[in-house]
Parts: sequence; C-alpha cells; structure tokens
Amino acid sequence: MPILVKDFMWTQTPSSLNIRIPLNSTNRNKPDVFTTDSYIKIHYNPFLFEVFLLYDVDSSKGTCTVQDDLIVLDLVKKKELDWVSLEKSLSKEEKMEARQKIHERCQEEAKVRSEQKSLKKNQLDRYAVQQAMEIDSKQHSLMDSRRNHERDKAMNQLEQWREKFDRKFDAVPSVEVNGDKNFCSQYKKAKPINDNSGGVKIIELSSSGDEENDIDNETKKNVSQKPKISKQPLQCHTENKKEVKSEYVEKKKKEAATRVLPKLRETRELEIKHTPRSFPTPSRESTVDEEEAWLKNITQARRAIGFVSEDLRPEEQDPQWCKEKGDEFFRNGNFLGAISAYTHGITLSDKLPSLFSNRAATHFALGNFNKCVNDCSTALDLLKPPCEGNRRSRAKCIARRAAALARLGYLSKAIDEMKAASNLLPDDENIKNDVHNMERAWEQNPDSE
Repeated sequence: MPILVKDFMWTQTPSSLNIRIPLNSTNRNKPDVFTTDSYIKIHYNPFLFEVFLLYDVDSSKGTCTVQDDLIVLDLVKKKELDWVSLEKSLSKEEKMEARQKIHERCQEEAKVRSEQKSLKKNQLDRYAVQQAMEIDSKQHSLMDSRRNHERDKAMNQLEQWREKFDRKFDAVPSVEVNGDKNFCSQYKKAKPINDNSGGVKIIELSSSGDEENDIDNETKKNVSQKPKISKQPLQCHTENKKEVKSEYVEKKKKEAATRVLPKLRETRELEIKHTPRSFPTPSRESTVDEEEAWLKNITQARRAIGFVSEDLRPEEQDPQWCKEKGDEFFRNGNFLGAISAYTHGITLSDKLPSLFSNRAATHFALGNFNKCVNDCSTALDLLKPPCEGNRRSRAKCIARRAAALARLGYLSKAIDEMKAASNLLPDDENIKNDVHNMERAWEQNPDSE
C-alpha cells in the first residue's frame, strides 16, 4: 500500500504554476513521473504523489527537476487566472473513473504517436533508398561520361595519326607495281574513312566509274598473280633435341603394370542382436537407477501374486503353456495366479479366445463381475465367424456373461443372454434351470434393472 504525500508546497502566478514535493533522501530509486494536462502522478516507492488539477495546464511546456531531496514541477497554465486551490474536490469513485479515462486517453495517444513514428521511419527509409539510387545513377553517369571522354580522345588521336600517315603517303613517288606505274596514284584516290561505331576503315572510291573498274581489275590481277604459299607445316628447331625421361615416372609405370590387385572380399551376413529393453524410450545414464528400482518393484509385485514372466524358461514363453498353467492354478484354487498366467498369455498373443474365456471364469470366481463381462465379450468377438466348431464355446461364454449380468442386477439382459445360450445348447439342463430361476427372480422383482 503506497504512502500518499500530503506535505507538498505550491505557488502560482497568473501564467505559471510551481509545485515542490519533498523527496526522501534514503530512497535511491528513480521516481516515476506521469503528467497530463489535468492529472499528475509521481511514484517513488513507497511514496505516491497524486493530484487532479483544478484547471488544465500545458504539459508539453512544463518541466520536472529531480534533486537530492526535492522534486520541482514548473507548469504553464493554459488560461491566465488565479487558482483558488490546486486540486479538484472529487470523491473516491470520481477519482477512479477520471484516472481510468486519463489512462485510456494516454494509451490511445501513445498508440497514435507510435504509428506516426513508424510512418515517419518508413518515409525516411524510402527517402534514404531514393537518395542512394540517385547517388548510384550519378556515379554511373559520371563513369559513362569519363569513358566517352577517353574514347573520344583515343579516336581523335587515331584520326590525327591517320591524317599524318596520309600526308606521308602523298609524298611517296609513283612506283611500278605489276607493270602499272600509276598504282600509287590510283591508291591515292581512295579516301579512307574512320567509322566510329566499330573502328573499321572503309575505303571510299572516287565517283568516276571507269576508275573504279580499273581498280577492281588491277586488284583481281594482283590476286591472281600472287605466289602460292606452301601449306607444309613449319618445322621446329627442336627436332634434334633428345626426349628427357624421368626414372621416377618409368618406375611408377612399371609398378602399375606389374601390380596385382587383391581379391574381392567375400560377402557374409552379419547378425546384430540388441539388448532387450523394457522401456520404450532410449536408455539414459541419469535415469538408470530409477528404471532399475521400478523394475525391481514390479518384479516383487508380480511375485506376490504367484506368477512372474521373468522366472519362466525360454521354452515356456508360449501362450498355450500359459493357458495350461492358468488352468492348473484355477483347479488348485490359486485364482490370482491363474489370472496372472492368463494375462501373460494374452500379452504374448491376444488372438486366443480360450485365454479370455478362462480368465472370465476366474474373475467370476473372485466376484469381479464387470471384468468377467468384458472378457466374455472379447472372447465372443474372437469366436467369429460363428460355426459348428465354436458353438459350445460361444454358448459357455454367453451363459457366463448372463450369470455375471444377473449378479450385477441386470436380470432382463441376463435372461435374454441365457436364452441365447440355451438356443445354442438346447440339451444342456443347467442352462435351462438358470433360465427358469432368472425368470422367477425377475417376476418377483421386475424393476431390478
């Protein structure tokens, strides 16, 4: 429960408000200040200062100064007037309602500010991406301009060199080529033009058609008179050199040629036997002691009822053997041992109806009539399809289930079950007597169900 602060001081001017709240010097925690236009709360454990202002102030222009032993609030009034008191006169319920409204309004405003801040951040991120893209485009344009400048510079130098070469070529005297003394003069008439797109020189001839034909004819004649070049391959000067041989390489070649590979391994079958485990989960070193204690307790509990599966020999792990062992326990009156033997046989194979029917008889002898009904129903489900071979077994299961239902108080259902068993064994006098006795009992107490 916080301690409310009442010994504070406040002063005012027509436009401002000053509140001084004493701060306990022993409390080193930073105070929690919450201010709105009409509500102020300062919490520094275990003290609480709370005030509902008489009029509204501008909380955005106010300041809060935390000193060693004092908290000073300098607030700005929205309206210039003198306050009669600092706090409104409100009841406890009105303060609670006003506090709730102020908190809800502040939460909404904080949510709006958060959304605006997120929107502004997204806008700044987009602006940063745009600026980065503009910088990249400026850099690319600058690189393109520099590349174009260097290319133009190189082309100008090439053009200057070509003009210089043409001037030197004009000064060369005429030379007789293939009997034509005017070959150079004809060549001078061709004007090489520099193509800036691909850097290929195209020879532009004069407009005279006769001169063009003469140049074509001379060109063909020169091509036809060119000496034939032999296509024989060039002979290198390394023909006389001797080939260098490595003794290490020759040794490795001989070893590879004389190496005898080993025979393939014979295939065999590897049998892996895993250690039997009683638990479905992997073995853990941290739980070994707990598992051993649990197995020990289970073994002792099973020995207490007279049957333990771990005590059986391997050849005795047979459901038929368990049935015979249970029958032997039943005849000797050891009903718990018989149930244990039948149950272990069911865990080995749950498809033998005789195990369920004999265990039902044992449960009936112990007075476990509900379990007897369940085992009889399971045995009847396994005795399908109904045929002559399992007729007697089905009749005994139905009669035993009827007797168990009668002991449970369901005489009407028991009579129907016993009549069904009588239909399967019409010559059995015991079943007929049971039907008669059940009908007489139901007549005396028809509301037994």
